[in-house]
Amino acid sequence: MKYIKEINMKKILYLMLIAGVLFTACSKSEKKDDTKKDEVVKVKIEPASTQEVEQIYDFTSTVDAAVKNFITSAGGTRIEKIWVEVGQRVSKGQKLVTMENTNLATAKVQLMNAKNDVDRMEALFNSGGCSKQQLDQIKTQYDVAKRNIQNLESNINLTSPISGIITMRNFDNGDVSGGQPILQVMQISPVKLKFNINEALYSKIKINLGVKAKIEVFEGEEFAGKISLIAPTIDPSTRTFMVEASFTNANQKLRPGMFGRVELNLGKANKVVVSDKAVIKQSGSNDKYVFIEKDGVVENRKVELGRRMKDKYEILSGIENGENVVVSGQSRLVSGSKVVIVK
Repeated sequence: MKYIKEINMKKILYLMLIAGVLFTACSKSEKKDDTKKDEVVKVKIEPASTQEVEQIYDFTSTVDAAVKNFITSAGGTRIEKIWVEVGQRVSKGQKLVTMENTNLATAKVQLMNAKNDVDRMEALFNSGGCSKQQLDQIKTQYDVAKRNIQNLESNINLTSPISGIITMRNFDNGDVSGGQPILQVMQISPVKLKFNINEALYSKIKINLGVKAKIEVFEGEEFAGKISLIAPTIDPSTRTFMVEASFTNANQKLRPGMFGRVELNLGKANKVVVSDKAVIKQSGSNDKYVFIEKDGVVENRKVELGRRMKDKYEILSGIENGENVVVSGQSRLVSGSKVVIVK
């Protein structure tokens, strides 16, 4: 029993010792922070200023074809012959696929019989052997048979509606075309790149406004294009609107699926700028901040950065023109620290 009491007493003393250490550490930490605020730190400052800054915006995008067409047959019949291969260039109106023509042969016989019926009925009408209504009925049947032939022919000889490149083939000769298209043809002169822009710029984006594109696989090369479409509405979830830029792509160097960046230059505007020495990245996040000095005391201020121009940053928000920004001595500062300005 005495042994158990001694163990409990040791546990109590041990817990009291830990509590004392923690209390001392917290007290020292508080004193250290207080000391840091009370300590007068020597700093260098520079006033934030305004200058003309090019308003260049960068957006990621993917090259897309100007037009995509799927080639399919409405009849869903057997494929007799596919005349092209993937990667082949085709012209508008070029024959791409021939479908089985069994139904066409039957329809042509029906059309011939309908034409004979019309000729006989016209002879009877001219001799008074039938009424005008009977003649019109036979003529209507003939017209229906004729349109049926035209419809079958359009679904037997499938042609390309555009000039472009065959980019997909889903069947071989002899297959029965089902729900999938037989071929896909894309027009890649021109091509287009779509991207989303913040609604704040909506009034500044105009049709035919020039843009530049840089494609990842063509390092260092730029392609010139123009805004060709501006969405008429804003996406309420992202507060952005869709824009489409068109590129002539005369040499067909740009291909659908390529990753790129679109650069949009909206001219120059007066913006607040500060030295890059003033900007500090917050550890563990992507936030940026600066220290602003006023009457010998500093304030920690979060900022939003724009473009970097050599040794300066464009400030989108967080600093006003003329405010004093600390450019040296920040490592010893916290918000509320007292400072003395040195040259």
